[in-house]
Amino acid sequence: MIGTVQIVLLNKKGEVLGVSRKTDHNDFGLVGGSLEDYDKTPEEGAIREAFEETGLKINNLQLIFLKVSRDGRTGWTFLADYEGDINFDFEKEPHVVKWTTFSELIRGSFGHWNLQVYQCLTNLGKTLA
Repeated sequence: MIGTVQIVLLNKKGEVLGVSRKTDHNDFGLVGGSLEDYDKTPEEGAIREAFEETGLKINNLQLIFLKVSRDGRTGWTFLADYEGDINFDFEKEPHVVKWTTFSELIRGSFGHWNLQVYQCLTNLGKTLA
């Protein structure tokens, strides 16, 4: 499959789980990444990416935002439940993972995308920090 997946994970405080860019630990975005050839569905890719980047197991994926870029790549954004504790291999995934606000994500490299995701969530009635 060609495209990307992003996963919105919210805690009880309404904070979102953010992952820094590997090259800039002050630039945060949503959990996610590129789909691999072996991902049979975007949901499968989202489950894999969430586990690789955070160590969390996700379930109850709900597609909340879909965007096709000018180059034809599709981005699927899911809202999901999670279980487990944040625990990942920093050698393989050299980034920072933290609970944060959408305001911080909107200031990041993919701010325009994250603003649209934020608007989708507020339209769904989600309470966000």
